[in-house]
Amino acid sequence: MRNQHRTAQQLPLFTLITLYTIIFLGSAGFFITIPAYVSLFLTDHSLEFAKSMPIEQRRMLFGTVMSAAPFISMFFTPFIARFADKFSRKTVIAICLVIAAIGFALPIYAIVVSSVIILFVGNMINSLGSASQPIAQAILADNSEGKNKATLMSLVAVVMTAAMSFGPALGSKLSASYGAQAPFYACLLIAIVSLALLFIIRLPIQNTVKEENPFSFAKPLKRSQKGLLNCLFIVFICQFSWSLYFQNIAFIFPQKWNIAVESEFYQYFMMGIGIVMIFSLLLLPRLILKRFSVSSALRVTTALSAIGMLLLAITPTPTSHVLAMIFTATMVALCFPLYITALSDRASDIDQGWAMALSSAMVGLAWTLTGYLTAMMVNVHLLLPTGIAVIGYLAAMVMVPTQNTTI
Repeated sequence: MRNQHRTAQQLPLFTLITLYTIIFLGSAGFFITIPAYVSLFLTDHSLEFAKSMPIEQRRMLFGTVMSAAPFISMFFTPFIARFADKFSRKTVIAICLVIAAIGFALPIYAIVVSSVIILFVGNMINSLGSASQPIAQAILADNSEGKNKATLMSLVAVVMTAAMSFGPALGSKLSASYGAQAPFYACLLIAIVSLALLFIIRLPIQNTVKEENPFSFAKPLKRSQKGLLNCLFIVFICQFSWSLYFQNIAFIFPQKWNIAVESEFYQYFMMGIGIVMIFSLLLLPRLILKRFSVSSALRVTTALSAIGMLLLAITPTPTSHVLAMIFTATMVALCFPLYITALSDRASDIDQGWAMALSSAMVGLAWTLTGYLTAMMVNVHLLLPTGIAVIGYLAAMVMVPTQNTTI
């Protein structure tokens, strides 16, 4: 059974709202600003420095900005979370929010002075500030158990999916209406509001081990239960597999059915993925956990996700592809709270920030790798990324730890 130091207590609604706002900012800060970076590097409204470059160099510069920030976040977040576990999660979140606010303010100034260097610096600083997201998740995980924990983790996935699905649309609308600075102003406002809310709420007492070296992962691994590394692998391979298909869509539709990515069908399809996943996360996890343990439910949903990916690979028409997407997106969405709960249950109470940060790093690594690998695979065969996703979910099913987590 899990190493329990105290009985988990239910968090007040206002505290939950604050934590979910912080989690939303961690994802929205990336997705809302994407249209602004496109405008700054790839359009007629580009920075004066970028306008002097050939379009090929501007694309490389854009790709560097988009990939460097997730990579920095993936590398530093586990260490930042260790400091949060060792000292105070609330204090570290506050520092991260201040860093994020600076990271959003610098691009606003960079646009005024047309400085690519300041823009880069702001993006890098903001990537460090996003460490507040897994630390907020750790507070949720550390103060919940069983079905309640799975429900809270489902809502984490809801706000992250909302940021991924609707963030670029919001950023595009703000950029079109008020200029490229507007998305950064919006994220700066969210960071300031989150910081103000954080000072208002009171968090439960946190257990810490102050004599430990926060740069060492040996002690947290020793305190964890068997199967934690399995769960980290599952986080990575599930995110890797889903990202392969998600990015493969932009190739499948034009080449298989001659449907342009600018078409309404493509736009509604992408919005539909987000809507299906959000409703699945809101309605289904508690129902499933009434009948199955976390491990059993995870084993079933990863197997069904593999079947869904296979259906997506063999669908002959756009309509059948939509039906397969509804089933697959539902199963993929259900996997998230289950493998995050399984991971959390195998980490000690005092190491929840570290565990959530490692899961965040696995997500970042998965999406960073697939951005490059999907295009390489498509050159071999159009449906190879989706085929690899089938194998990935089957591997995840095999790796699910046999030990049941607490319900």
